[in-house]
Amino acid sequence: MPSHPRATNPLRIPYEQLKIAGSADLGSADTSEKLLSLVSTSMHFLNDKCITVDLLSRVSGKTYFSYAKRSTPNSLSRPINRALYNFNEQAISKQWRKWIRPGAANAELASLLYTMAIAYGAASDLFDRNNKKGPATYFELLIGHLFARELGVNPTKQVSLPVSGKPVRMTMDFLFKLGEGQPQVHLPVKISTRERVVQAWAHQRILDAAYGHAKFRGILVVFSETKLSSTARDVVEICVPDQWLAYQTFLAKMDRIYYFDMPFRYATLSRQFPVIRLKRFDEFFAEKEVVLSAPLV
Repeated sequence: MPSHPRATNPLRIPYEQLKIAGSADLGSADTSEKLLSLVSTSMHFLNDKCITVDLLSRVSGKTYFSYAKRSTPNSLSRPINRALYNFNEQAISKQWRKWIRPGAANAELASLLYTMAIAYGAASDLFDRNNKKGPATYFELLIGHLFARELGVNPTKQVSLPVSGKPVRMTMDFLFKLGEGQPQVHLPVKISTRERVVQAWAHQRILDAAYGHAKFRGILVVFSETKLSSTARDVVEICVPDQWLAYQTFLAKMDRIYYFDMPFRYATLSRQFPVIRLKRFDEFFAEKEVVLSAPLV
């Protein structure tokens, strides 16, 4: 009898090991190694068993490609920004281990982090395209680990809200409690904002109403807004700038919004309306002290 497809998936064991490590201590060196192990396994599979397929980019100034298994060349992975992706598995491993040490710098940080973020999702697509939870959970673990490492504290996902004398518990993405006199951090994490992104602003509004406007610093991290048509093999960016402006103006304020692959329309929106503070994700590590110390306005 043929083996079950999951049994031949080389990503399954390192993925489960990462979840265990992240659950025990999200900011630990062990979690860092488990992240790298999963990414290295993913990159080895992509480089060894797959081909690259150029895509028609409808996004000005950007080129994209997908991976496909040699055995099934018509089944494509999610689109990958060619300018940001590093194909070299050994280079990524070396850069990650060097950069993750406290105080280390990395001149190619944007490429390193982009590759770390997308390699597992691209490989996972080629085993089970309907598995949305695995790549989303991985991306949360990656971002949660990076912030836990930078902030020196592990997050929680639950908050207790005072409602008419009764404590009401809510689950959110990540909440970091920092030291005395510092804001706490509300960190929603999304692969894209096409589904339920209003939840990030709604949770920030609840935190502001319950604890005061300056208590929680809202930082939204998003991977990209690209969408691939598997039939036409073209890539577009789907953005809703008017909704974003309304959320940021009338619902709540995210202090920063970071992207791995920044959409052109949102970058334009940020320049036109400074209330939207949009940055590349790698910029957080250079401006961390400013983000966490500057008063909310």
